[in-house]
Amino acid sequence: MLRDELKRQAKVVDMMLTMHSILGSRYQLRSQIFEIAFLVSSTLVVAFTFVDASVLSYLSISNEGARILIGVCSILLFVLSIVSLIVNWKGKATEHKNAFTALIPLKSEWREILSADNLFDERAALEFSRKSALIVGTLIPIPDARFNRLKARHYRKVMLSKLISAHPGSSVILLRLFLFYRTNKKAWDTDLAK
Repeated sequence: MLRDELKRQAKVVDMMLTMHSILGSRYQLRSQIFEIAFLVSSTLVVAFTFVDASVLSYLSISNEGARILIGVCSILLFVLSIVSLIVNWKGKATEHKNAFTALIPLKSEWREILSADNLFDERAALEFSRKSALIVGTLIPIPDARFNRLKARHYRKVMLSKLISAHPGSSVILLRLFLFYRTNKKAWDTDLAK
């Protein structure tokens, strides 16, 4: 019974590793795109404040129009900087990466406990369960709105990994297409058709 519970907890930890990894990478990418766009936009606004009037006339913009445009862009950049503080993508990326780092030792520990077939130590399993619950309770939560998509992505990753191991050298794109077809056909034939 305890061994089954440990296996269940191990699957949860493995799934959470995938979820935190995906969310950490996603928030990091958003943060980097925003920061680069913000820096480029700020540089352009500053550059246009020093543009000669002859260049503005070439662009069919009057001096007054240019001042208004630069002012509006400056206000928009200020608003976007406040929005970036509120959404805090960089902070969320760091929290999810920290969660990933905290879960890695749990994964190696449960592998060690479960690999000892003949010497299954119930005390070690109980200690692992306590430690696992304590660590998981301190992590940034997975957003409910994204949980099912992330769970499906984790299971697709596991199935794809098994297919790659069974068919080394095969195209990953073809294996993904095969997996997509097989799982959706199976779902349609069994559950969805009823």
